[in-house]
Amino acid sequence: MSTDEPLLRVLFVCRGSTRDGLGHVMRSRSVAKEMSRLASVRMLVVGDDYVDSLLVDRGLQYSVAASEDAVGSALDELQPNVVVFDALEFSADTIAAARRQALTVSLSPVFNFLAEMDLIFHRTAQHGEGWDFAGNGPQVRCSLDYAVVRENCVRISEEEFRGNLQQERLGVAISMGGADAGNKTLQMLKALALVPRPLLIWTLLGEGYVHSYEALVDCVRESTQHEVILAKTNNSMWRVLRTCCLAVLAGGTVTYEAAFAGLPSINLFESRKHVFLVRELAERGVCISAGYPLEDAVSVAAANVAHLEKSRGELLAMHRSASGLIDGCAGERIANEIIDAFWTRQSPHGASSDGRNRAA
Repeated sequence: MSTDEPLLRVLFVCRGSTRDGLGHVMRSRSVAKEMSRLASVRMLVVGDDYVDSLLVDRGLQYSVAASEDAVGSALDELQPNVVVFDALEFSADTIAAARRQALTVSLSPVFNFLAEMDLIFHRTAQHGEGWDFAGNGPQVRCSLDYAVVRENCVRISEEEFRGNLQQERLGVAISMGGADAGNKTLQMLKALALVPRPLLIWTLLGEGYVHSYEALVDCVRESTQHEVILAKTNNSMWRVLRTCCLAVLAGGTVTYEAAFAGLPSINLFESRKHVFLVRELAERGVCISAGYPLEDAVSVAAANVAHLEKSRGELLAMHRSASGLIDGCAGERIANEIIDAFWTRQSPHGASSDGRNRAA
């Protein structure tokens, strides 16, 4: 962007709740922070009140609304040049209103109006169902270059990882997202309780975990051979995860953060439609997909934990395979490319303001 171009007005619209999860908020937050250095940025989350704790004191202008109606009001008030969506679904009216006045972008690979977007950023070369867009469909930019990593996720050095591997009890984390509507956490904890060798199990509970803590405590009491720690985490999540050798995850944004950090993971899914999200990482040897449906995936995940506890060299190989795979610059890259795409669209010849042809 040249210095004589006006600042763009960019509105990030995402969902964050117990039902929708919090991954959309975390990813949007990271990209919005990078975008705020280049444009006038506002962020609107349609969801639960507790989402405020993920955004406060982050240097962002934001609001949290209970109803999708707030999106229309924000469009009228802000008149954005670009609207960035990150959600599983919004209404047709909301999408139509955004398209009438702005370049539309999706950061979510599973979204009910992907085909109506102008631009899609996706963290893996693997596509989901329904991605065969017509000739006038969106530009799709998909690779590990677009895997967004939060700012407090840090790489684990090989020396540090080797030290963790040498501990008598293998450190295993369970992290099923910030909300975990289906309480996969409890199901996984019960399955790991049956692993024969003693483990140190970190059970990480997000801001939106609303299920019974007592059920988790009861499960801990019954697990006599394992050490189990229940921890409610947000900003300190990666301070915990970097002490572990393995994480059991739900195949979302944290899986890609784990690949960036060098933490091997086992991923389980509730739906066949989401399995593609980790396929590339599994093929590259940095994670394992336990598949679906959830009831079966939980037992497969526990069996893999038991195997890897005895075969720790495989964990070291997975850690090494992750080295350099994700560069951690996706937020900045996406922000720059959104701005460039906007100015390219404004040019009558499909060239950006600096004269280079950027059309995809």
